[in-house]
Amino acid sequence: MTAVPTPTRPPTRGTLLRWIGWFSIANAALYGLVGLRYLLAFGMPETGLALIYVALAFIGQFALLGWLPLMLLLGPLALLVPRKGLLMAIGVPVAAAALTILTLDTNVFAEYRYHMSALTAQIFETSTWIFAGIIFCVALLFEALLAGNVWQRVVASRGRKGIWLAAALVLAWCGGQGIHIWADATAYAPALGFNRYMPVYFPMKATRLMARLGLIDPGEVERARLLRKAGAQDSGQLRYPLNPLACEMDDARLPNILFVIIDALRPDRISPENTPRIARFAGEGLQFQNHYSGGNSSRMGLFSMFYGLPSTYWQAFNDTQRQPVLMDQLTARGYEITAFSSVGFGSPSRIDRTVFAAVDPESLYAAPRGGDRNVDITRAWRQWFDKHSAPERPWFNLLYYDPGNAASETGESTAAPRTLAEREAAYMHGIKAADHELQEVLAILDASQNPRETLVILASDHGYEFDELGLGNIGHGSNYGPWQLRSTLVMRWPGREPQVYTHRSAHQDLPGTLLREVFGCSNPLSDYSSGSNLFDAQSWEWMIAGSYNSHAIVEPDKLIVSYPGGLVEVLGPDYRPKAGLRPDPARIEATLLEMRRFYR
Repeated sequence: MTAVPTPTRPPTRGTLLRWIGWFSIANAALYGLVGLRYLLAFGMPETGLALIYVALAFIGQFALLGWLPLMLLLGPLALLVPRKGLLMAIGVPVAAAALTILTLDTNVFAEYRYHMSALTAQIFETSTWIFAGIIFCVALLFEALLAGNVWQRVVASRGRKGIWLAAALVLAWCGGQGIHIWADATAYAPALGFNRYMPVYFPMKATRLMARLGLIDPGEVERARLLRKAGAQDSGQLRYPLNPLACEMDDARLPNILFVIIDALRPDRISPENTPRIARFAGEGLQFQNHYSGGNSSRMGLFSMFYGLPSTYWQAFNDTQRQPVLMDQLTARGYEITAFSSVGFGSPSRIDRTVFAAVDPESLYAAPRGGDRNVDITRAWRQWFDKHSAPERPWFNLLYYDPGNAASETGESTAAPRTLAEREAAYMHGIKAADHELQEVLAILDASQNPRETLVILASDHGYEFDELGLGNIGHGSNYGPWQLRSTLVMRWPGREPQVYTHRSAHQDLPGTLLREVFGCSNPLSDYSSGSNLFDAQSWEWMIAGSYNSHAIVEPDKLIVSYPGGLVEVLGPDYRPKAGLRPDPARIEATLLEMRRFYR
């Protein structure tokens, strides 16, 4: 009799899940080998702790990249449709595509110092796509062989090595995240500088929670940060400025500089009825009526205002705690630097680690909670001014007012506004209160007998929207339309007559203007900025604006918005897709060049 072959038993769900796990780990190791180029680009960590962090973050991130996508995609299928052939038919191309994208990303990062996105893909040449296709075909063959080999080993082995390996990888990931939480809370730059080198890496932060639990003392953290910064060497990540500044203005002719920043002050809300003192100040000074912020949030708006650079550089400057060249020049010229803020200097703006990274924390006054914090900082500034207005040494002051911190007209707490009308009324009340504070500041300044003249700059960090675009957006930080980017810029500049400028200007223009016109710096502005001189009255053709996790190329007739994960939208001025709108490859290439010029 002919023997009847025993039918092959279909694999169990447990076997399929084990295969997914081992296939994911094998790919994580493969991704890690390709990703060694990121480590070569970063170089040797500065300290032992930074070395441990880099190792744990690298292992943990690539373990996550190898495991999470495949498990999320194939895990449910293994439970619902437990078929080996189906899982391999899906898993192998996905793994090959991921390997191809990672290889391209390492090439892009090695050359340009930023990671690949849909925006960078817009300027890929035909040869690049051919190269990507070849890589994918080779990766597809390799992944098919790898999948089959992993399957054979999974079927033949029943040991618990996988559990121990998975536990070790989880511990590596947790260890890296734990060190990052501490490093971020304490501004430990040797570790933080590695973050931008990793693809799609979003480490955890818990600074406020740690402070609330008493695990860190913010004052001690700042003192320790400044001590580390004083003894730290250049991290080598940034090439900023491109050339040393040559500034020749006589110290005796340098003015005092007063920055007054009113959060989210819209220029179209300035009027003799709403803000009489601001309106009068504008009429007596230099008005820039078509002015834009480099961000729709305080963090990126202030970054563009003091650095003159695209928001995409913020993370690198924050992690390395590199102050702007404008502050370098103020320090070199002996300015006494002091700042007063009604919202503090940490999160969300984090100017304590960027703009004022090298300033003694004792010179940064943050209003305490309770009462009217805007009134409080005006009072604190007046006390400082009465004691430090000697003409021998120039000073730089920053006053940051948040209209939302103004007390109610009755002085009593009220319910948070909910409707559009209520929020607009609260906003108008806040800027009227800020106008009152500016009136007092200017009165004190004008009554001063100090013979040294004072340059006064009134600006807002970004705009504010009341759903003018019809998208349901109220406030800021939600889109890159004109209502959230249009900002206030008015200056009283000694020796310059009142004038109205109508060209398209931006916060990025301010640092270069100050360095050239105040300090006599002869360098091309491109040595340290993306902007131009405000007094050249040249409208920008495009600018880069940012938020906390996205950025946009802003042009007069369209916007190209890039989101995390590589998603890109091309939108019209009404912030909606429009037929016929296409990105200009030459324009994209120019913006990408601007976003990498200051990296080594």
